Amino acid sequence: MDRKEVIRYFELTAAVISVILVSMKLYEFVQRRLIFGIAFLVIAVFVFSFFFKRKFDRFAYYALKFRWLIALGIFVICVSFNIHGSSIAIYNNYFPTQTDSEQAADYYIMGKERKVRSDEWAVHTPTYFSQYYNDYKMKSYQMSVSGTNMVLDYYAPVKDITIIGKPFSWGYILFGNETGLSWYWCSMMITMFMAAFEMFMILTKKNIRLSIVGMFMIGLSPVMQWWFVPHITIVFIYAMGLFDLGYYFFTARTVWFKWVTTLVASLAVIGFSLSIFPSCQLIAAFVAIALLIGCLIRDRENITFTKRQWYRIGVAVLIAGGTLGYYILIYWSDLLMVINSVYPGKRVSVGGTDKLYDLFTNLSSMYLPYEDIKVSNNSEIATYIHFAPIFILLFPRISRFLKNKNDRNEIVGKILYITLLVQIVFMCAGFSETLSKITLFKYVNRMKLSYGWTAVIFTIWSLYIIIKHKGMFRKWEMFAYPALYGLVYCTFIDKTILEYMPVQYEIIEIVLFVLILILTMFKSGKIMSYLIIGIMCVAGLPVNPLCRGTAPITNHPISEFIEEKSKSEPDARWMTADSPFFVGNFIMANGAKVIGATNFYEDEGRWKILDSDRRYDEAYNRYSNQLLTIVDKKTSVELTSIDSINININPDDIKKIDVKYIVTPTELHNILEKYDIDNEIVFEQDGYKIYQLSY
Repeated sequence: MDRKEVIRYFELTAAVISVILVSMKLYEFVQRRLIFGIAFLVIAVFVFSFFFKRKFDRFAYYALKFRWLIALGIFVICVSFNIHGSSIAIYNNYFPTQTDSEQAADYYIMGKERKVRSDEWAVHTPTYFSQYYNDYKMKSYQMSVSGTNMVLDYYAPVKDITIIGKPFSWGYILFGNETGLSWYWCSMMITMFMAAFEMFMILTKKNIRLSIVGMFMIGLSPVMQWWFVPHITIVFIYAMGLFDLGYYFFTARTVWFKWVTTLVASLAVIGFSLSIFPSCQLIAAFVAIALLIGCLIRDRENITFTKRQWYRIGVAVLIAGGTLGYYILIYWSDLLMVINSVYPGKRVSVGGTDKLYDLFTNLSSMYLPYEDIKVSNNSEIATYIHFAPIFILLFPRISRFLKNKNDRNEIVGKILYITLLVQIVFMCAGFSETLSKITLFKYVNRMKLSYGWTAVIFTIWSLYIIIKHKGMFRKWEMFAYPALYGLVYCTFIDKTILEYMPVQYEIIEIVLFVLILILTMFKSGKIMSYLIIGIMCVAGLPVNPLCRGTAPITNHPISEFIEEKSKSEPDARWMTADSPFFVGNFIMANGAKVIGATNFYEDEGRWKILDSDRRYDEAYNRYSNQLLTIVDKKTSVELTSIDSINININPDDIKKIDVKYIVTPTELHNILEKYDIDNEIVFEQDGYKIYQLSY
């Protein structure tokens, strides 16, 4: 048996043992069927690739060649079965009675809903569902008196020219809510993986293994999965897609591909611009553009764009510029309301709130799918899994080595390195308010997310360079640097971490990180790849559930009652009282026009009635989740958090805004009678009553 054969057997054995150990350690935390399913699949791939190398290589070749067709096929299959990862099953906890038991039983495939993802299940999914009852019009009265511009409503499906840049929402308009929900989740997930793969193929000059590793490090990163809906993930998907399209725009060799990149890039610019999340948009755009310039300089001999092809840029500008110009011109007044809102419009971020610890992968991130963190919430704690800090320290050495080799990859590395340093300065030291405004960083209150994304890209670039070149490090350094990295990580094991997870699990994670770095230094790319992909599957795959259908929203007697009344009385206004804010959104998702559903900006019409002198402008002039309480005193508004308000509403004001139905778990008869409001309970189940009012 020759040396290569021995190495292959070593890699196979180490990979299988690693998967088994990780599976056993997570056995007590995770759903057994899921973790052993993952372990079996990973081991099966390893074994097949080892013993049937030629067949596996042939399969991999065709899979790579037809990857976009395969992705399309997977998308069609998933949407055909209405598969999604939404956590709307939380509603079953509040409305446990099911209309159709068979439909309810058919909902779950595996995993569990995540209450912490309220942005998704409690706000955005119900908002998108409400558009079905609004016929996907631009102006919606489902959640406001004066109407809400749904084009500004974080990617909501709208029959408007701007929808051409929002393909993830097309399913709602084409097929309705059930298929639309599946279309949204599946198209985003698949596009994220594919855009990341293409980005790393360009970055590593078609290193397939590292491109797959990078795809998993982005697609199954704790951040992407815990923040999957609504807009954070979309921003990074578009940024990666625009980088890919921009590169191929200048390097495509066939006429048809040149025009595909031109047209798709035009739509992607529209979609990225309308994501309306500057906190991540600004940095994602900067990184994508800088990285694109670096890769084009590196690969300048591959550029096929000539002066005669400027008309392609003209077409892209015409499509994207025309659509965005229309958007600004037609919706400017509504856009100003968002810009001038107290939150998020007038927010000014100067950074300086993060610590050096935040530059590393949080040691909790890998275990978040299995146990909730106590000091914050899982979404806020989740980070990307990367190795940027050690590669930042080693970059001057790597840069000199590449310069001596005349390797133009140094240009790309320098761009990423400088970008990371700017982000680190903003995170840990902060900018002055003036500098923050000049650079537009005043909008960036989530730099840690953008830093993590850039850190993953820099990690893959560094792995590519180290594996590609020999003689960069001496043997003792190949152990010393990873060991030092591991020791630094050990200092992060504090009381908070130990209360969350036993120390042995944190040590296992640190050992895996150190092992990955040692394998990289010794150029064992295969086993290093297995370990990273295995870690990403453990950390990201179980975050969101795997479900089908929309039963948790539609399969309840109260859902049917609301929808029936909304169809027979389409102009009737509803409200909730003494209920969590998401109950109002649940009512809206079933077709009702709701006072007190989540507002993406101020409902001017309602507040002219309730607060004509604008005493509480600071509280309600913002994105707000709303909790209403009926009180026997003057109406008032209280700000309870940056995006939540309590409205204490007097029954006389309920008359003024002409509410017909109130959904509540409390007794309201006495207080309503006191203000001469005739009322009767027309529905009661699961602890909730629906009062019908008449004046």
